Amino acid sequence: MEVERKNVNCGAIREANLPIIWVLGGPGSGKGTQCMSLVAKLGFTHLSSGDLLRNEVLSESKIGRQLYNLMERGELVPMTVVLDLLAEAMVNDIHGGKNKGFLLDAFPINLEQAEAFESYVTSPTKVLYLSTEQDVMIDRLLERGNFDDNKESIEKRCSTFQTQTRPVLEKYAAKLVKVNADRPSEEVAQDMAAGIGLL
Repeated sequence: MEVERKNVNCGAIREANLPIIWVLGGPGSGKGTQCMSLVAKLGFTHLSSGDLLRNEVLSESKIGRQLYNLMERGELVPMTVVLDLLAEAMVNDIHGGKNKGFLLDAFPINLEQAEAFESYVTSPTKVLYLSTEQDVMIDRLLERGNFDDNKESIEKRCSTFQTQTRPVLEKYAAKLVKVNADRPSEEVAQDMAAGIGLL
């Protein structure tokens, strides 16, 4: 099923020249928590592609209805749609006039997304990697207790991170800031802010 494209002015993102940080890490590494901490400290905008997709579906727009039909059938959302939603959110935020930068939570998940973002939008300023031991991630997620957080599904998500996302970390090694996320949240947040040169 074809999903309509949005018409987004990505030139506005390039002209704004704001920091764009990709925040990556395995499941349970604390990406969402740490993004919220950086939003509070630095005034950045936190964008999650999953949240943007859900919001588009809930808006009941034409594209939202097309996405709902795709997701209901268990089909993958086209990468172009994810890019459009991210770019649209970034442009809208820039026009709001108060933005100091962007934190893209768990994006990109693979090299294909990374390369598409670079050609369609722009290059990331930094890539933050929250490094966490797998047993710590599993414990955190089991403690959280979401319906899809069972040991088997978590191990599968950890494996997907290793095969799909690790190559992104390798390709963008020159922009990579690796932070040990096995520590208290406040220490991790401090290192993240320092790593992107904003402390």
